[in-house]
Amino acid sequence: MNLADLLQPLPFTTLTALACCVLLLPLLSFLVLGVMDRLAVRKAHPLAIGIFAVNVLLSAYLLYGLWQGKVEHSRFLWFGIGAGDSFTSFTAGISLDRLAGMMLLLVNFIALLVHLFSVRYMEHEQGFNRYFAFLGLFTFAMLGIVLSDNLFLIFIFWELVGLSSYLLIGFWYKKHSAVVASKKAFLTNRVGDVGFLMGMLILFAQFGTLDLSALQQLMPLSLVQSGSWINHFQSGGLIDVNVLPEIFITLAGLGLFCGAVGKSAQFPLQVWLPDAMEGPTPVSALIHAATMVAAGVYLLARIFIFLSIDALTVIAFIGAITAFMGAFAAFGQHDIKKVLAFSTISQLGFMVMGMGTGAYSAALFHLFTHAFFKACLFLASGAVIYAFHEAEHKAHNGLRFNAQDMRNMGGLRYKMPVTFATYVVAMLALSGLPLFSGFLSKDAILAGAWGWASLNSNSLGILAYLVPLSGFASALMTALYMGRQLFLVFYGKNRLAEFSEKGRAVWHELKEVPLSMQVPLLLLAFLSLGPIFSINPFNSEGSWLLTSLPEPAPAVPGSAVTYEAANRLYELKEAAHHYHSSSAVVSVILAVSGLIVAWLVYYLFNGRGQHYSVNHQPAGNLWRVSNRNWYLDHLYRNTVIAFVQRSMKWAAWADTRLIDPLVNFLGVSYVVFSHVVAWMDRFFVDGVVNAGVWVTGRAGLMSRSVQGSKVQSYLLLMILGVLAVLLWMVL
Repeated sequence: MNLADLLQPLPFTTLTALACCVLLLPLLSFLVLGVMDRLAVRKAHPLAIGIFAVNVLLSAYLLYGLWQGKVEHSRFLWFGIGAGDSFTSFTAGISLDRLAGMMLLLVNFIALLVHLFSVRYMEHEQGFNRYFAFLGLFTFAMLGIVLSDNLFLIFIFWELVGLSSYLLIGFWYKKHSAVVASKKAFLTNRVGDVGFLMGMLILFAQFGTLDLSALQQLMPLSLVQSGSWINHFQSGGLIDVNVLPEIFITLAGLGLFCGAVGKSAQFPLQVWLPDAMEGPTPVSALIHAATMVAAGVYLLARIFIFLSIDALTVIAFIGAITAFMGAFAAFGQHDIKKVLAFSTISQLGFMVMGMGTGAYSAALFHLFTHAFFKACLFLASGAVIYAFHEAEHKAHNGLRFNAQDMRNMGGLRYKMPVTFATYVVAMLALSGLPLFSGFLSKDAILAGAWGWASLNSNSLGILAYLVPLSGFASALMTALYMGRQLFLVFYGKNRLAEFSEKGRAVWHELKEVPLSMQVPLLLLAFLSLGPIFSINPFNSEGSWLLTSLPEPAPAVPGSAVTYEAANRLYELKEAAHHYHSSSAVVSVILAVSGLIVAWLVYYLFNGRGQHYSVNHQPAGNLWRVSNRNWYLDHLYRNTVIAFVQRSMKWAAWADTRLIDPLVNFLGVSYVVFSHVVAWMDRFFVDGVVNAGVWVTGRAGLMSRSVQGSKVQSYLLLMILGVLAVLLWMVL
C-alpha cells in the first residue's frame, strides 16, 4: 500500500471547522486574560465564562451531528523531511467521531462549571485573571488531545497539558509546598512520557507515519512470521520492507501505555497526584474529572485497536494493582482533598483495568460517570474549605487551623445542607450503590474483569482471578473510606467547636456557600443519578451511554499463528454478560457492607466522631502504610532520588577534583606553550626574516653603486663584459 495515498490531504468540513473553533476559543481565553492580567485589569472572568458557555453549545451541536456514527476527518500537510522517494511527510488534522464529540462536551461542561465555581472561590486571590487564563490553556491542551488525528500531534498537546498542570498546581508560587508539588507532577509525568516517545518511535520506524487512520489500515497488512514483525509498504516508487522482532508489537503498545501511566497516575507513577492537591480546589476538580487524568484513559481508547494480547494483560494487572493501592491509601488520610485524590487513583485503576480486560465500553462509561460525581465531590470539598476560611475571617479571633483537615470538621450537614446533599449523592455514586451512576459503570467493569479471568484461567492460572478480586476489594474499600469521610465531615458534633472557645466562634460564623457555588454542585449531583444513564438503573447493559460506545475492530498484525483479537473480544463480551448479574449482586453487598462498617467504626463506636481530633494519631503498621501511600515516596527518595543525588555529588567531585584541575593544567600548559612559541617566533622566525632583509639591503647597496646614471660607465662595463665572454670562449 502506498503511504503517500494514505496521507493525502482531506478538506475541512463544517463539523471539523466548528471543532477548530471549539479548540481555539479556550486558547483565545488564555491569551486575552493573560494580556488583561499584565495590564492590571481587575477581573475579566465574564469573558472566560462566556467563551466556555459558547463552547458547550458548539460541543453539543457537534455531538448531535456525530451521534449517528458519522466520522469526520480533515488533514493537511504540516511539514516534510527529505526529497524524492525518500520524502517523509508529517500531517496534522482533526478527527471527529462519537467518542471525540462526547469528550468535547464533557471537558467543556466541566470546565464551565469550574469557572463558575471559581469566581467566588478565588475572588480574594492575587492573580485572579492569571488563574482563569491558565484554566483556558489547560482546557485548550486537553481539547487538542481529543481532536488530534495522529500520535505526534497528541504528544505535543500531551506535553502542553503537563505544562498547564504545572502552572495550575503551582498557582500559589509563594507557597513552598505548592512549588514542590508542581515540580513533582511535571517531572513524574516526564518519566511516563519517555515511554510514550519510545512507543511512537517504534511505530514510526515500522510504518513511516503516526497518523492513526493510516496505522489502522497498515497494521493488519503487516505480518508476524518466525518471530519477526514484517511490514511491506510502498514509498514513492519503491517497495520497502521493515523487519522488527515480534516483541516490538507489545513494546510499542506498552510504550504508549507508559504515557497513560504518568498522566492517569497508575502504578508506579501515582505519587504525583495526591501532592497536586496543593493547587486551588477547583483546579483539582478539573484535573481529576475531565482533563489531565482522563487523558491517559482516552489515549488508551484511541490506541486500543493496536494493543496486543500481552500488552492488554499487563495493562489489566497494572490497573488492578493501582485500584487496590489507591483505595487502601485513602483510609489513612486526614486531608479531605487527599482522600478524594487517592480515590481518583483507585477509580482510574478501574478504568485502566477495564481497558486491559477488554471491557472497552465499560471503561469509557466509567470515565464519563466518574467525571460528574468526582467533580461534584471535589467542588463540595472546596465549598467546605471556602466556608471554613470565610468563617475564620469573620470570627477574626486569631485562631489558625487547617481548613482541609477532617479532624477539625464534623456536623457540617446542619450548616451546609446543600453541600451535604450534593456530597451524599456523589458519594453514593462513587461507592457504587444502585440508583446512582457509579453502580452502572463500575458493575460493567467488574463483570468484564470476572469474565476475563474465567477466559484466562487456563493460561494464567489463579493469577487471572487476582484482577477481579482486586476490583471487588477496591469496591469494598471505596464504600468504607467514603463512608468514613461522610461521617467524619458531616455527622456528629463539630470538633473544632468542641475543643476550643475560638473554635466555637468560627463554628457560629460558618454558613452555606453562595448560590453561584451551589449551582455547579446541584448540576453535577443531578448528573450522578443512575436514571440519567439508564432507564433501568439496576442494569448497566441497558445504558444508552454504554451501548453508544461499541468496541472498535482490532487492527493487529496477521500471522501464521493469528492474533485472534476479534474473536477474543467477542468471547470477553459474552463472558462479561454471563457474570453481569453475579458481579452486580456482589458489588452491591460489598458497597452496603462498607458503608455499614464505616458507620460503626467512624460514627457509632467513635463517640460520633469525637475521638477523631487533632490529637488523634492512629497506631499500627497498616495505618502507617495507608497514610504514607505504601511508602512509595520513601522508596523513591531512597532509591531513584538518592541515586541521582549521589550521582550529582560524584559529578560535582569529579568536576572540582578532576575536570577543573585538568582544565587548569591545560590552560597553564597552553600559556607556557604560547610563550615558547612567541620566543621562537621572535628569535628564530623573526631573526631569519630580519637576516634576509639585511642581506637583501646590503646587496641592494652594492648594486646601487654600479648604477651611477653615466653612459660612459655603462659602455665601459659592456666592453669589459664582451671581452670576458670572448676570453672565456677562447680559453
